Amino acid sequence: MNYLRMIVLFLGFTLLFSSLSKAQVPYSETNFRSPLDIPLVLAGTFGELRSNHFHSGIDIKTKGVEGFPILAIEDGYVSRVKTNSGGYGKALYLTHYNGYVSVYAHLQSFHSDISAYLLEAQYEEKSFSIDLFPDANTFNFSKGDTIAWTGNTGSSTAPHLHFEIRDAKTQEVINPLLFGFKAKDTTPPTINSLHVYPLDDHAVVNIPGDTLRIVTTKTSRNSFGIDSMNFKVNGWVGFGIDVFDQLDHAPNKNGVYSVELFIDSSLIYHHDMERFSFSETRYINSFMDFHAKKKHGYKPQKSFIDPHNNLSVYEQVKDRGGVCFDSHDSHTGAYVIKDIQGNTSSLFFDFSSDTSLHAPEKNQGNHVFLYDEDNTYEGQGLQLSLKSNSLYNDISFTHKKRKSTGGFSGDIHCIHNEETPVHLPYSIALVVDSTLEVDKEKSLICSLTDKNEYSCLPSEWHGDTLRAKAREFGDFGIVVDTIAPTLRTKHFKEDMTNETFMSFLFEDTLSGESSYNAFVDGEWVLLEYDPKNKTLIHYFDGKISPGQHELLIVVKDLVNNEKRMKLEFVR
Repeated sequence: MNYLRMIVLFLGFTLLFSSLSKAQVPYSETNFRSPLDIPLVLAGTFGELRSNHFHSGIDIKTKGVEGFPILAIEDGYVSRVKTNSGGYGKALYLTHYNGYVSVYAHLQSFHSDISAYLLEAQYEEKSFSIDLFPDANTFNFSKGDTIAWTGNTGSSTAPHLHFEIRDAKTQEVINPLLFGFKAKDTTPPTINSLHVYPLDDHAVVNIPGDTLRIVTTKTSRNSFGIDSMNFKVNGWVGFGIDVFDQLDHAPNKNGVYSVELFIDSSLIYHHDMERFSFSETRYINSFMDFHAKKKHGYKPQKSFIDPHNNLSVYEQVKDRGGVCFDSHDSHTGAYVIKDIQGNTSSLFFDFSSDTSLHAPEKNQGNHVFLYDEDNTYEGQGLQLSLKSNSLYNDISFTHKKRKSTGGFSGDIHCIHNEETPVHLPYSIALVVDSTLEVDKEKSLICSLTDKNEYSCLPSEWHGDTLRAKAREFGDFGIVVDTIAPTLRTKHFKEDMTNETFMSFLFEDTLSGESSYNAFVDGEWVLLEYDPKNKTLIHYFDGKISPGQHELLIVVKDLVNNEKRMKLEFVR
């Protein structure tokens, strides 16, 4: 019976999504209303460059406070409710009958019916983090109904509403501003700098044969140029641009909608931020100049496509954006940058090609990793394995060891360099010297971050080898963590009769926070975790009866170091 029921449900969902797809209407005909009854002032735009991902929606400012009612943009039903300590925090998904899904994230709270449904599931699963998919008939709302309230949960850094629109069939995210939402923008984009790249070992950009960055000069309200510097190139060369957009009434530096590059009046490259899928969002580390971001802190967008880059935002790209200069001649270049309102800025530049320029010989090294093949390395106590397409380009891999200056047990392994991006997780194995005494149960592979902090990875022992998965290159070593997390009261007193919540500070500075649970008189009660403020919160939700109670909180880090706190209170 269960098997037959699963088949019926599957066929039902298939028919439902099929009908949604057939009913999908063009963006301009959806007639969505705004999710908020305040002017839309944006802190973030669709497709903006974020850490390891493109921004998948728009961020609507809420005047620095929480609690604005969120309104259904169209008739629909709640298809997903999700809570998490990071990411979107508290999020709500509303499926509409025109083929689209609207998403509302970083919420303070949900409609009371949804909250009751969520609370029941959290107590059943004994977890704050939960992902629910209600039946289509469970929660139905009409256009303009209040469905939630704005907040600052998850990885949000200030109160705002993260708002998305998705294709109900493919789950691709679509630029919300294509649906007629009005966020005032009368300012053309700003162009900071032009970047020029040699694309192979034989190409030359000026004399040094390396990437060239040229700061722009504003020549009019929407035109930019470069100083009289006339740079020279030879061979296969690519271009890039550092650009941002500002909307009215907000100082935020937002992303732009489209970029076009013309060389000698011929369109070489064009992309726009209309839509993309979550499966391709990590390609941002190839879309932008990852080296420039890591080394200098700015984010040029490359106008050429690396060998392993499967982004779908590219509209028209000739020869993957590379241009071969094989003559002695003069050239002109032009960038045309637009925001979604059509405000346009242009950059014009002149340069020359010179076949007498030659690149210096480069040492390829002993370990060349090919992007489209599996790659392995073993040496000096390190074993490394990368699957095919873990890289965006071929690299000349490097590895060296150095002595630990403190914190690490044993040597530090400098695995290639942090300025080279990695697309897929790769396997690290560190062989531990038999003469080195370590507490295996408390050991982890960790990397040292730019801020001189540890970033630890879930690790497993295989004999005398400790293994983990990493998504970046950098400096790695073994850290032994025997210190329990810290836990102390924040908002708590013996008489909690008139209080709406109690809270506690929870932090682990080495391996990191892993789990947290609270029990009142031996029964599990819900804790919400706010990692931004290192705070555990219990909102009194009716599960604790009046009277005297004993509270036990148990927190653990990544290697199960445990801290317990027992308190008594009256409710």
